[in-house]
Amino acid sequence: MTHASTKPHIPDEFHVRDLYHPDVMANPYPYYAHLRDEPIQFGLEDYPPGTIPGLDKPYPAWVVLKHADVQEVCRRADVFSSRDIMQEESEAPTLMLVNHDDPRHAELRKIAQMAFSPKRVMSDVAPWMETTVEAQLDMVGGGTVDFMQDLAPNLPALVMTKLIGTPEEDYVLLRRWANAFMVTSDFTLAERQQCNIELWNYYQSAVDQRYADIETGKPVPDDLMSGFIQTESNGSRLTREEVVRFCLTLVVAGAETTGYLLGNLIDVLADDPEMYATLRTDRSLVRAFIEESLRRDGPVQRLHRVCTQDYELGGAQIREGDWVAIFHASANRDPAVFERPDEFILKRPNMIKQATFGHGIHHCMGAGIARNEAAQMINSLLNRYSRLESAGERVRQRGGLLNYGLETCPVNLVV
Repeated sequence: MTHASTKPHIPDEFHVRDLYHPDVMANPYPYYAHLRDEPIQFGLEDYPPGTIPGLDKPYPAWVVLKHADVQEVCRRADVFSSRDIMQEESEAPTLMLVNHDDPRHAELRKIAQMAFSPKRVMSDVAPWMETTVEAQLDMVGGGTVDFMQDLAPNLPALVMTKLIGTPEEDYVLLRRWANAFMVTSDFTLAERQQCNIELWNYYQSAVDQRYADIETGKPVPDDLMSGFIQTESNGSRLTREEVVRFCLTLVVAGAETTGYLLGNLIDVLADDPEMYATLRTDRSLVRAFIEESLRRDGPVQRLHRVCTQDYELGGAQIREGDWVAIFHASANRDPAVFERPDEFILKRPNMIKQATFGHGIHHCMGAGIARNEAAQMINSLLNRYSRLESAGERVRQRGGLLNYGLETCPVNLVV
């Protein structure tokens, strides 16, 4: 069983400032439940992506845990800004879309949607993804493997090389850079700094080369990098720096998070062999299985917003300039919305209300890609192995509060 299967003793005086504790990161849901019906508390000091513990100083934030309140913050993008002042003040690159407000956000999203053509991100990638997953499974074969070390992190990073248009063999670099940027895994201060520099330089060099190829008339692949460079909307194009930032954003937002998603799916199957047998018999349930995992065990825990005016939220008087941490993961287990929220219910009727990919203008553009990666991995496992069994203790990561995911996941793949 995973660490998250245990229920900790929570003292009555537990405060949101205590959420940034390794034991809570490994098993946060009981703590969310403990706090959810209390008045909204202020004081969590946590790190946005790209910032560096020990170097950057976090702003204290209000912690929003109820589904209705999280949705309200997401809807009121006019009040709750996505601009990340802490990230801007740090040495980290500012992310595209994630850290923009309207009207610029709307302009950027329109260009991105045009670049994210179904051909580029779906039809061209689907057969490649199937072949890539099969190759990964060929390498591990059968028997005991650590899914989080040997499989889960590889596919999302490989998909990013394919979508963006960089060498496939660089996926190992992308994995490391994304882990460091997302402030989840354990890195030293110097390692995080170096990873951020390497990440920026890598995509700046790749984008410069692509611009040079286009300018000299050299044929270029029809990938997202080309799409970001060439797409025009109402006479507006991305600057060269914005193209670099878009490539970087895709990697840090998609590589690590989807790896944790894949691990969380396997965690369910290792705990419930009957679920594996059910999915193997009826593949139409695979998508529902993924959706319920996204709700109950979605990797993304929270995002930050900054209040632009005095505002009352759930009884809390939030002031202009205050930071707000919205916990999508807590919203997904709010009993006011989801019956028996801690249980895994395959055909949950109100699944559409799950909040993992956000809500409103900042709904994740990569949600379809992540779902397709998950479906391909699960279906390939079901095709190849008759059973999937637990093969030891599964341990959750304790390096950061942004993502909920496994660090180790030993399973036995039975052919």
